[in-house]
Amino acid sequence: MSPVAKLFRKKGHLRGGLFFSARVALLPVGAAIAACAQPAPPTASPADVMPDSFRVPNPLAVYSRLGFVVGNYDFPAVGRFAFLPGPADSSYAIFALSLPNNALRFRSDDPGFLARYHVRIVVGDSATVVDSLAVTQEVRVRTFRETARRDESVLFQGFLLLAPGTYPATIEVRDLASRDGFAAAAELQVPRFDAADVTTPIVVYRAEGRSSRDEPPALIINPRATVGLEDPGPMVYVESLAGGAVSATLEVLEDGVVTGSDTLRAGAPGTMRAYTDSLDQSLLAPGALTLRTGLAGQAPADSTVLVVALVSDWVTTDYHEALDFLRYAGTYSELDSLQIALPGERGRLLRTFWKGRDPDPETPENEFFDRYFRKIQDANDRFSGMTGPGWLTDRGAVYITLGPPDEVTRHLDTRQEQGQSQVWLYDESLGYELRLIFVDLQGTGDYRLSTDSRRAFQEAVQRLYS
Repeated sequence: MSPVAKLFRKKGHLRGGLFFSARVALLPVGAAIAACAQPAPPTASPADVMPDSFRVPNPLAVYSRLGFVVGNYDFPAVGRFAFLPGPADSSYAIFALSLPNNALRFRSDDPGFLARYHVRIVVGDSATVVDSLAVTQEVRVRTFRETARRDESVLFQGFLLLAPGTYPATIEVRDLASRDGFAAAAELQVPRFDAADVTTPIVVYRAEGRSSRDEPPALIINPRATVGLEDPGPMVYVESLAGGAVSATLEVLEDGVVTGSDTLRAGAPGTMRAYTDSLDQSLLAPGALTLRTGLAGQAPADSTVLVVALVSDWVTTDYHEALDFLRYAGTYSELDSLQIALPGERGRLLRTFWKGRDPDPETPENEFFDRYFRKIQDANDRFSGMTGPGWLTDRGAVYITLGPPDEVTRHLDTRQEQGQSQVWLYDESLGYELRLIFVDLQGTGDYRLSTDSRRAFQEAVQRLYS
């Protein structure tokens, strides 16, 4: 099978989708959807007071640059609008939002814990409100540990019915217990869907096709349009009013280069057709990719973004920015081969490198990269200062690559040319003795490896990854 053909993995059509017959669609287990990942407790960190440019990861900044609706660091919600044909000449404006459990304040409510949040969307200005949505949502979890989840654990979805046009909109989301939340402004470009049109592709968790624009949408949108490097391939949903047997195509572009395309699988014919397909994740490179659809024989229609993350929250806008996070994960030659890889090759080469670092392929986790990303955050907390993010300092590089030293000694030399120094000693943790000297000549906290120590560190890296 060719690489282009492999990009799409055919899967059976999902059945039993949720049909949203009301104007507001709330997606629970109960009233909210709890994701399947195991909860992880929060950890207090000096990074909470870091400048935004020092934060790693910084997903809110990435999603903001990509045009998503974003909250803040106390309420890290991410949302977006998607549009589908509505009855007559109208369009559905569907708003999807995700946030972590730990953004909400839970209270005990047998047999578990309860939190409540409120979503309000107003389309139009102060003089003319075109449409609005307001709903209070409950989130129930069984254990206290689940209240501290930091992943995308709560999903909300609701829709409005709008005539085609351009509208200002305000979005407000508030936790009712703490009043934490955010307010954002957006401009909605509501499209007009004609008979020859195909919709912009929508990245979904689940979708059930419909045969008429009079039927309400039945899909669960992926609010962040994001999939992890090791996750199953994302599902894409498209609709066309052309009807009949007209086929639709989906193209995947990276850096403006088409890296894969295929004909989408169509549902039952009617006055409109729905198309779904799952992308082969193994060929998707990290960064913000472009998904573009079109009908056979026509120019491609509007496009949307698909974000491929290294791991949860470690998102970037492009491939080379993602590789920057991996700068300490391999030798120079390994990382250089990834840097020079062409679009279309990057996903495959990076996954080969990624799997090669996995110390136990039999487990679902990649323990090397689990530890690696934790050490980046730890180094950033420990070593950030006047000179920049801690993970990009010499001490950060050594800490992330070799781990914490077995012993640290500090020296202060009053001679101007000597400054302060630290000596890091590795012995038992590496299985051999390594002594590295860091010098801060200016007294600014910018400790640099001495020339001899830099050479010794480079040799240690080569030995570690050989």
